[in-house]
Amino acid sequence: MKKFLKPTLLSAALAMTLAFGAAPLTSHAAEAAPAVQAVEAVPAVQAVENAPTVQPVEAVPAAAAVPAADASATAVPSATVSLQGKKVSILGDSISTFTGTMPADYNVYYPEHGDIPNAGQTWWGQLLTNTGMVLCRNASSANTDVTGNSLALDGSAPGCSIRRLVDLRGTDGSSPDVIIIYMGINDFARSRTLGSFTAPGVQTEGEVMVFTDAYELMLQKIKALYPTASIYCCTLLERCDMEGNTGAPAVNLNGDTVADFNTQIKAIAAAYGASVIDFYNCGINYTNLSLFTVDGIHPTWIGAGVLGQYATQAVLSSVGA
Repeated sequence: MKKFLKPTLLSAALAMTLAFGAAPLTSHAAEAAPAVQAVEAVPAVQAVENAPTVQPVEAVPAAAAVPAADASATAVPSATVSLQGKKVSILGDSISTFTGTMPADYNVYYPEHGDIPNAGQTWWGQLLTNTGMVLCRNASSANTDVTGNSLALDGSAPGCSIRRLVDLRGTDGSSPDVIIIYMGINDFARSRTLGSFTAPGVQTEGEVMVFTDAYELMLQKIKALYPTASIYCCTLLERCDMEGNTGAPAVNLNGDTVADFNTQIKAIAAAYGASVIDFYNCGINYTNLSLFTVDGIHPTWIGAGVLGQYATQAVLSSVGA
């Protein structure tokens, strides 16, 4: 395995051109989200991975070609009127953060870290631009798990907590039409007990430390709070191992892989009627993490473009576009 080394943008552009025949990279130009209360950035943690309403962000020029992946993910169809103006809320960790789009006590990663300078270049910002949907709330907080104390009320509360799920509402109290969940990579890295989901069951509040139990509790509460919302569960990208190495699938201390976590995510999503955005198969994998991430975990603006395009395809396909 090779040790992860952060590439320069120039080297990334060259690699993209050589590997995929991409055109030269365009500029980052996009309009930044309006500033809100200052949010203190938290440093990136070892091998683990984050809302006042913001205005829709400006479109960002296509950065480069999508890596070889599912053929269905290589083209973004035009958005249909059925999605125009739909309100989207994001429940995530550091990969989905951006200062000024989250509650003030949440932990941030972008843009203080990484190389995504504008909200329009996040994966979800590009999804909004591509579909005509608007941000309802970004309830993403860096360095957070799905597992944990479901009764916690602080900005580092887990995804299964009522705090994080209530924060999916707009600041005006409006409910989202679409909820996208992209969490779990920190649970993997911290070697939380994976568990095995077989059928819906009763989950109780408190310290929920088995991943499948916490993920199921999270979906149960989301469906109770937002019964008319369309829910999308994202599978997890491959990542570097605990020492920062790439070149082989990462395995945590319990012997679980990212693919093992994704199997459970997809099973729970299916049982609760949620759609799946299968980021694991978007073309970014352990062989090219150095090109599409800054540290083996967090996407570069090129990597975010791949995710944004893939998410767009999945959402439009799910509504029959």
